Amino acid sequence: MIKTKYNYEDITNLNSYISKILKKNFGKGPAACYTFLTDDMMFINIKNFITPVEEVLIKKNEEHLAHKSRMIIFDAIFEQIQEEVKRVLNIDYTSMCYDWSFKHNTGLIILTKDKHFTQTVEHSLEGNESVNSIKKICSNVHNTQVQINHVSQTSTVTYIIYSGFMSKIEHALYEKGYVELLIEWSNELKGEYKQNKRLFEHALRAAIDDHFVFLDFKKDRGMIVFYHT
Repeated sequence: MIKTKYNYEDITNLNSYISKILKKNFGKGPAACYTFLTDDMMFINIKNFITPVEEVLIKKNEEHLAHKSRMIIFDAIFEQIQEEVKRVLNIDYTSMCYDWSFKHNTGLIILTKDKHFTQTVEHSLEGNESVNSIKKICSNVHNTQVQINHVSQTSTVTYIIYSGFMSKIEHALYEKGYVELLIEWSNELKGEYKQNKRLFEHALRAAIDDHFVFLDFKKDRGMIVFYHT
C-alpha cells in the first residue's frame, strides 16, 4: 500500500538532501527528485541526472561503465542517505537498489527494510487476468516460470514483485561468484522488458511513461516499477 501520512515538508526536505548529496558525489545533481513510501519501501524517482562524463561514455557505447560507476558511488553513499531518512522519518531502511534509464535520463532508487520483496504469494492474485498476463510476459523474458508475489497500483504507479526468474545457468554463475557478469546481463534483460511495453500496457490498461527493473540474484526475486498515465 502506498502511504501519504508523512509530512509533505519532511519529504520535500529529504528530496532536497538527496539531490544535494548526489550533486556532491557526482558533480551534478538531478533536476527533480520525487518520493513516495509504501509499508516497507521508499521510492525515489530522479530526473535529468546524467553527468557530462556519463554522456561521453554513452556516446562511446560504454554505458556499462556508467552503470558500474553509479553502482560504486551509490554503495558508498547509502549510509548517509539511510541516516538522514532515519533522522527525518524515523524509518530504518537496511538496503538500497537502483535502476537507471540513460535513454530517458531518469532513475529510480528504492530503500527497503529487511522483509522487502516478499516471496509470499497473495491469494487475491490467483486467477487475476492482468496478473496472469504479466506473469506470462515476465516468464517469456526470463525463459522460466516466474511467480507473481505482489501487485500494487495507483493511478500513476504500479509495482510488481516476482520470484523464480533465474535459470540454472544464472544460479550456477551466482554460486561461482560471477556477480558482475550477472549485473551486465540484467541490463540486457531490461531491454527485453522495454520491447514488451505494449503488452504491459494492455495488461495494466494504462499508457506507460517509464519503467524500472530490479533483479536480486541472491534471493532470485525481482521487481518492475511502472510510471504510467
